[in-house]
Amino acid sequence: MQVVVVDDGSGREYDQIFQKLGASADLHVVRHAVNLGKGAALKTGMNYALTSFPELLGVVTADADGQHDVDDIQHVADHLARQPQGLILGVRRFTQDVPARNRLGNILTKYMVRLLMGKRISDTQTGLRGIPQALMKDLLRIPSTGYEFELDMLITATHRGIQIIEEPIRTIYDHPGSVSHFNPLVDSMKIYFVLLRFGLVSLFTAILDNLVFFLVFHATSSIIAAQVFARTIAVLFNYTAARSAVFLSRERHTVIFPKYVVLVIVNLVVSYGLITFIVSQFHIRVMWAKLAAEAALFLANFAIQRDFVFTRQQRDHDLATNWTEYYERIPATAKLTRKYTTHVLIQTLRTFAGETHPTVVEIGGANSCFLDELLRNIHPARVDIIDLNEFGLELLRKRLRPEQPVVLHREDCRTVSLPHSADAVFSVGLIEHFDPKSTREATLAHFRLLRPGGLLIVTFPTPTWLYRVSRAICEALGLWKFPDERPLKPGEVLATIREQGTVLHQKTLWPLFLTQHMIVARKHV
Repeated sequence: MQVVVVDDGSGREYDQIFQKLGASADLHVVRHAVNLGKGAALKTGMNYALTSFPELLGVVTADADGQHDVDDIQHVADHLARQPQGLILGVRRFTQDVPARNRLGNILTKYMVRLLMGKRISDTQTGLRGIPQALMKDLLRIPSTGYEFELDMLITATHRGIQIIEEPIRTIYDHPGSVSHFNPLVDSMKIYFVLLRFGLVSLFTAILDNLVFFLVFHATSSIIAAQVFARTIAVLFNYTAARSAVFLSRERHTVIFPKYVVLVIVNLVVSYGLITFIVSQFHIRVMWAKLAAEAALFLANFAIQRDFVFTRQQRDHDLATNWTEYYERIPATAKLTRKYTTHVLIQTLRTFAGETHPTVVEIGGANSCFLDELLRNIHPARVDIIDLNEFGLELLRKRLRPEQPVVLHREDCRTVSLPHSADAVFSVGLIEHFDPKSTREATLAHFRLLRPGGLLIVTFPTPTWLYRVSRAICEALGLWKFPDERPLKPGEVLATIREQGTVLHQKTLWPLFLTQHMIVARKHV
């Protein structure tokens, strides 16, 4: 790992610090003679990294104001290494302990971003980010140089089809060195101007469209002629401005222009129908009818351009499940199915574990829904819970009582190791979230944590007709939250399990609708 430090015109009084940093073999210092802004400093650092380390996966940016914990920086780097095609955001939790100006500014920007970008982003101004190489060259072309650059980065990622992934981090505002140079008034205005341009292009397009429509209609008295002529002029302006200034799209014209033309034609037909309907039903002047129709279509047009025309579409299997969002809003259906899954798990442990007070490991158990029943019915001597999602682990940590024999580990399930072996290791709905190679690694990790003769329990969705129908319904209703879920045929998992253990029992859990297959095995002695 290489570290690049950017001195953004700090001044002569800091020369000694940067000279000392530059003397280290693993540190690279790049300096600006004068302060050029945070965005300019980030672009200088990225440019240096791209030219000096051409094979890099990406970079992790961290502010030098003491507000980022070293462990959190490492976690973001690890996440980027696992998903090198995503933009990783280290998101803070804005509680009452956070200064009011930071909390208020983030809330306002968060909701504006949600409205205008169609994205739910918890922390739009975080300085701790894992930026993939695929995005870096595009970011170097962005003209913004101040704090607004970080918002432009989100917009650019969205319209390149790059997934934005949130990684929970600590919120630090009382560190001795945590001095922010963010000017609440000036820098907030720069950020909101980035958002304002979304509306400005639409406003100028509407003015141009209506002006031409008014002139042609008065000359010809034909709604359709005025509509076609006005829309043609408006399209030439709107397409160019929207592509380059609003959505920052660098997709080829041959890809996005046909989609844009289809939208224009559909919009023209719908608009004409609305205008004639309003004129005939309410007997108002054509110009007023046109303004009403265009106002009604404004948000729909914007959303379609934002999400389908100027955005590079990414296939579902390229995305990763947002577990933080899932833990924040667990569906009611999941709460029901968990009761059945918990019952099956407890009965399986009672039948096959064979220990009075076994040691148990749950892999992928952030905010475990099985722990309470496990403690109540199995009475384990110790429970280790392993997961990478800090937010889910923190939710679970708050539930624990000091006397409970539970230890939490923030580790990758594919590479995790513990100092002791367990009597039983289980995971529920975990190994299907990887490609075949990583699914095998995650399955083998269960055995690595087991003692010889220990018990393995693993469940995963399997592609039955009921699973396919249930998933199709969830996706059609917009309720599907697991884009990277890959339903597994039992044979794929059994092949790996039989290398390390003996299969004792297996069955398909049909009452779950999104059917899960369960395999129980004992590790070879």
